[in-house]
Amino acid sequence: MKKIDISLWLRRFACYLCGLFIMAIGVVFSVRSALGVSPVTCLANVTYQIFGVSRGIAFLSLGVCTTLTYCVYILAELLLLRRDFKPAMLLQIVASTIFGTLVNLAMRVFSFLPAPERYPVRLLYLCCSIPLVALGVMLYLAPNILPTPGEGLSIAVSRRTGKSVASCKMITDCCMVAASLTVSLLYFRKLVGVREGTFISALLVGFVMKRMMRFCNPWLLRFVGRETKLERASARETAAAGVGAAGLVITISREFGAGGTAIGKRLAELLEIPFYDKELEPLEAAESGLPREFVEQHEQRMSGSVIYDFLTAGYAMYNEDLPPMEKLFAAQTRILRGMAAKGESCVVMGRCGDYILYNEPNSFRVFIHAPLKYRAGRYAAKESISEETALSRVQKVDLGRARHYRQFAGRSWGDTKYYNLAVDSADFGIEGSARLIAEAVKLWERDRSSGR
Repeated sequence: MKKIDISLWLRRFACYLCGLFIMAIGVVFSVRSALGVSPVTCLANVTYQIFGVSRGIAFLSLGVCTTLTYCVYILAELLLLRRDFKPAMLLQIVASTIFGTLVNLAMRVFSFLPAPERYPVRLLYLCCSIPLVALGVMLYLAPNILPTPGEGLSIAVSRRTGKSVASCKMITDCCMVAASLTVSLLYFRKLVGVREGTFISALLVGFVMKRMMRFCNPWLLRFVGRETKLERASARETAAAGVGAAGLVITISREFGAGGTAIGKRLAELLEIPFYDKELEPLEAAESGLPREFVEQHEQRMSGSVIYDFLTAGYAMYNEDLPPMEKLFAAQTRILRGMAAKGESCVVMGRCGDYILYNEPNSFRVFIHAPLKYRAGRYAAKESISEETALSRVQKVDLGRARHYRQFAGRSWGDTKYYNLAVDSADFGIEGSARLIAEAVKLWERDRSSGR
């Protein structure tokens, strides 16, 4: 057991230090670009430009200025939190010193890089710095060892104001940029050390990191022995009683316009079990803490993944915050797993139920589909609209459902290998499809009880 723990902590510290060093390299590239650095480092950079570059004080290197500036942030935390400031928070001084030292090391390692004069080359340096900083932040935060004061100050503001850490990050970033602009203008009478690159970094670092996390974070967190935020939130308060009970949960995923809701309701009537779709929305709102209106509008609807990543980039950096859509999915996960654990038999529409309950032995997963023309015609007749309008609507909703499923399940929506049964409702109709599923469920249960 000790060997496992030592190995785990070695991996965590290695990941932490590697992340800080990569972030330091990103800072070096942005400083060399002379277009400004990220908000959390911009005040340190302006200080370095004044004392280290303009006045030529050799001792005040970029790393030393970074460490000293971060100590000012720690003092701000102390003033904000007062009695709530814990002695352990002083360990951020250690993190500041380590990061400052790594910045100096990166400056020496990359001293061969020329200071570009042409603006396109400066932009290239800045473009190199953004993914480096994003990768560094992702790596150093993954082990959850010790935040740097930039993040620590955001957490302190959050505790003081009651706002989310992501929101307070934006507030503190704006304050740091404003302070840097003021100091630069007062000393240089122009913008030095904080420029357009600062705002570009503020917009893009979190966004780029969010994209990286989509592909790397599950592996990275396994490497350091931690769960993702969404996994922790989904598992929290899941009912444990009654596991292995004989209840049957039938999950139905469906293409828009294929009649999935009507089929699900009829199936529930045939099997004499409850049917849940919009009936779950009040419970989801209560469980997630989100407004009922948000739940109604966003259940299984996702905008383009790039847009989603950009809008939720601020949440990516912090362990306790989840974007609203992920809060909703975590609540749905807890609700569905709780229903299965309690042995409740029911039919559940959508909500990635097939994915959430994939490993539950008492779940039966159905996908209902139909040709696009059939679905558009059915929707046009139902809503008394033209087939062209209906076709556009059907395709848009299907795209949103596919994006939602990809975002949270990491699978291709409608891939039949994840379902026990796929039904073409155009071939069987509402009644026929419901009866077909009911018979399949009975056969499936009979085969399971006989051990086949």
